[in-house]
Amino acid sequence: MRGSLGLTAYRTLSGRRKPPDFVPARDRPEGELVWIHAAEPGNNRALNDLAHRLVFMRPGCQVLLTAAQDHFGDRGADDIWHETLPSDHPVVTDAFVAHWAPDVAVWAWGDLRPNLILSTAESGAHLMLVDAARDGFDGRRDRWLSEVPRALLAQFDHVTARNEEAHLKLAQMGRPVGAMELAEPLHPFGKVMPAADSDLTELTATLGGRPTWLSARTSQAECSTILAAHKLSLKASHRLLLILHFSQVHHAKAAEQEAREQGLQVANWGDGTFPDDNTQVLIADDDAELGLWLRVATVTFLGGSMRVGSDVCDPYSVAAHGTAIVYGPNVGPHVDAFTRLMNAGAARIVNDTASLGRAISQMIAPDHAAQMAMAGWDVVTRGADSLDRIIALIQSRLDGRKPEAS
Repeated sequence: MRGSLGLTAYRTLSGRRKPPDFVPARDRPEGELVWIHAAEPGNNRALNDLAHRLVFMRPGCQVLLTAAQDHFGDRGADDIWHETLPSDHPVVTDAFVAHWAPDVAVWAWGDLRPNLILSTAESGAHLMLVDAARDGFDGRRDRWLSEVPRALLAQFDHVTARNEEAHLKLAQMGRPVGAMELAEPLHPFGKVMPAADSDLTELTATLGGRPTWLSARTSQAECSTILAAHKLSLKASHRLLLILHFSQVHHAKAAEQEAREQGLQVANWGDGTFPDDNTQVLIADDDAELGLWLRVATVTFLGGSMRVGSDVCDPYSVAAHGTAIVYGPNVGPHVDAFTRLMNAGAARIVNDTASLGRAISQMIAPDHAAQMAMAGWDVVTRGADSLDRIIALIQSRLDGRKPEAS
């Protein structure tokens, strides 16, 4: 153990109570495994995005996610596993680490668990402390014995501080300045959706620079509001095209009929029809093609946000496609994301038909839309260098642990 008398005393005292049972959620998957722990309240999304980026870049790698609080949500990756953080009893932490046997452990922010850190270090796993912040080391445990946090920091093979304040704090706690890096804080980022190059090229040529806005994953209850807002916007921009996108075909068919009844010129992409100069509404019903619509739309309304009870698109993913964002008051679990985007000038909230119509008329102006899109891009790419650095370090360590071919 790279330990100390203080750590030994802590481990002994904390082991005197009866250990709770440890029952793993599932068997350990075979192959490489990286354990990522999100210690900072409210920052699970950034670590979840890190996990998804890692398994995308390194096929076959498994990621175990734990968090101090809250859930990560399910984003549909087979190689990412969620587990409850164990009690910091030495018997339990030894059992946890022995079961999962991580090759690399990434601990974010702070709030170090002494026994869990020691069990991981003793297992031979490569330990990384990333995105360390000053307030991550302000807990009672860190003030109890100065020797304990000092010795815990020594267990880490790599340490990254998110700012000068954190860097100074860790140095005061005993981490050598030369054994730390400074890096931008980790932030959530948006996943870019695929689009067929041939469709994008042909559609872009067909539109010929027409102002275009998108209602993405529109709920059926919002359809009338969206169409009415579009008719208001047409008064200011008669060439404006609305791409009305649905996740379900039968909702798209109903919307097509409603648009025609309102006297709008409609084309249905699902029927193989391209919009012409007279088309005012393009109906789209394939969720797999959402990436295409996000690429051609100057402004995107996030469907589901106008009515309670509907699912809303991930705003970070929308912003990653370079489109300005407009949304309603129902943001579901994405409050923090919408707040960041709105504060950055990348998104605008509306409440009804009239405010949506006004917003589209104003935001569709090229200079206005470009400014908002750039602000959104800045939000979703902030911290990208830090994320890439962490992944590079993880991959380098995993490559070094691979057995040599016989």
